[in-house]
Amino acid sequence: MPICIVVEAEIKEDRMDEFLDMIEKNAIGSRAEPGCIRFDVLQAEDAPNKFFFYEVYENAEAIAHHKEQPHYLAWGAFKESGGTLSSVSKKASGKFMT
Repeated sequence: MPICIVVEAEIKEDRMDEFLDMIEKNAIGSRAEPGCIRFDVLQAEDAPNKFFFYEVYENAEAIAHHKEQPHYLAWGAFKESGGTLSSVSKKASGKFMT
């Protein structure tokens, strides 16, 4: 059964350009990983600095592999450097998916 990760992140407005460059590279790199089924980056319509990441992986091993990749580590470094106002991740099991 696939494992889904949904991240809600609010980005500091003065770090948006840096974030967009980093998250595009993260998405492209993630999509190329074995076991990554989907990696979408969505921007909220009512808050231009709020984003949602919708990630789907085949299994826990694929998630573990993802967390070792340089593009994933860049997201962690961005957060640690104060680029986010908030970031919340939720894990879910896939049920009725296409």
